[in-house]
Amino acid sequence: MKRNNLLIYLLLVMTLLIIALPLAGCTGSGSTAGITAKETNAANSNQVICKNNKFVPDTLTVKVGTTVIWVNQDSYIHTVTSGTSPSDRSGLFDSGNVNGGETFSFRFDKAGTYDYFCIPHFSLGMIGKIIVTE
Repeated sequence: MKRNNLLIYLLLVMTLLIIALPLAGCTGSGSTAGITAKETNAANSNQVICKNNKFVPDTLTVKVGTTVIWVNQDSYIHTVTSGTSPSDRSGLFDSGNVNGGETFSFRFDKAGTYDYFCIPHFSLGMIGKIIVTE
């Protein structure tokens, strides 16, 4: 009987960890705390990390023809929507809801500066910019 109690206890602890760990970094504060050097380095190539209601980096410079990949590392949805605000969308790209752990990508074929934002977290300052050079 004691062994069964131990198994139940371990299963309960594991279940709680599975539920609690993804929520640990979701403070909603908009800080970049908890973003590792590896994530930041990855973002410096052609990736943008969505974490803690921020795009990291918030400005990314790439060459024409580059496909940028946004990676949602939060446990809740984000969007990647072109334009400067929910009332001023450019219509170039819109990811729709990107769930935690999912990605969205877009290929930039023309030089220019492309503003984008997250619809649900725009008011928290979740905005970004892609600068595309020749």
